[in-house]
Amino acid sequence: MDEPAFDCAICKERPFSGTMPLGLGYGVVIWVCAEHGSPDFQRLHRGRSFAEALERIWTANGCLTSARRRALAAHMKALQPSEAIRPRPGSHAWIALRVEAERRFAAGEPPRHVIDELRELVAGRGPNPPSERTMRRWYAERRWLTTVDRRDGPAGPGAPSRAAAGP
Repeated sequence: MDEPAFDCAICKERPFSGTMPLGLGYGVVIWVCAEHGSPDFQRLHRGRSFAEALERIWTANGCLTSARRRALAAHMKALQPSEAIRPRPGSHAWIALRVEAERRFAAGEPPRHVIDELRELVAGRGPNPPSERTMRRWYAERRWLTTVDRRDGPAGPGAPSRAAAGP
């Protein structure tokens, strides 16, 4: 059965077709058109344009909940430049898998489908694959918004294929 389609949460002028769900974390999911769902728009002015548009709409309609506030704050925080990048242990040993997952998340594939497929793909290869919770965190962090290389697409040059392996 096809998913229902709705008007874009931001522009409201798009037809019922052509919108897609966009998860912002904290249980917040909005439907947006391709323009407003694009990483370029979400990153515009370090995420302020996207967050302020949604905040204005939700405030005007009396539905700016605490979960929505947290989702907007997390969006803004994710796009702030970090002081220093430090090496991280654990699931970060699965760099190629994370790059592939983020490439597919950025392309709009449903997180449940991506997580199930990639975990099945790497099961029994090397150390334990990242947990479902870890992969959901990867989706919630939305790093592809800050790492897009405009020439090469969301995963950048040399992104792994569907056969992404672990360490």
